[in-house]
Amino acid sequence: MSESSPQINELIKKAKVQGLSDDITLNIEVRTAIKNADEEKRHLTQEEIRKICKISGTITSEISKIQTKSNDLVTASRKGLLEEQPDLVKPGGALYPTERAEACWSDCWQFHRVINYAYACNKTKFTSPKGMAALRELYKKMGVPISGLSTALRYLEILTIEEVGTAKGKAQLTNIFEHLMQELNIAAVKT
Repeated sequence: MSESSPQINELIKKAKVQGLSDDITLNIEVRTAIKNADEEKRHLTQEEIRKICKISGTITSEISKIQTKSNDLVTASRKGLLEEQPDLVKPGGALYPTERAEACWSDCWQFHRVINYAYACNKTKFTSPKGMAALRELYKKMGVPISGLSTALRYLEILTIEEVGTAKGKAQLTNIFEHLMQELNIAAVKT
């Protein structure tokens, strides 16, 4: 692995999920808030949520609720995945040893954070094409079990949608999660 470490490190630098901060259809204030939050790998502040939702027309309380429950939602998703696929974390499983499993849960939390940005911005297509290509390549090189990650994200989708009260919000979140799943599962075609 030492010879691939520089390559892995380069992919880590390039791997980026969110593309909202580069979306010129979004207000500059919104793009800046998203960029700052994403660079700091944090949720939006209440002030950022208010500003973004005022522009996007999204319900502020729904964004806040989903963010507040983010850790619990990821934990419940993990529980669902491990009940369905307990061998993942056993010796020989794709999420063994513990550090691999913890990296997966961390990725789920990061995906959820960015999904919340997309929901706040009222944008279904929110990913960075180049950043997602690097992430897919990184996952391939690291042997990340995409099927397990996809299952965890499906649980996360169901649980997140349950937190939203409006039919419009539920539909929007369904579309956002679907976009992420499509982007994660693109097969690299090389000719």
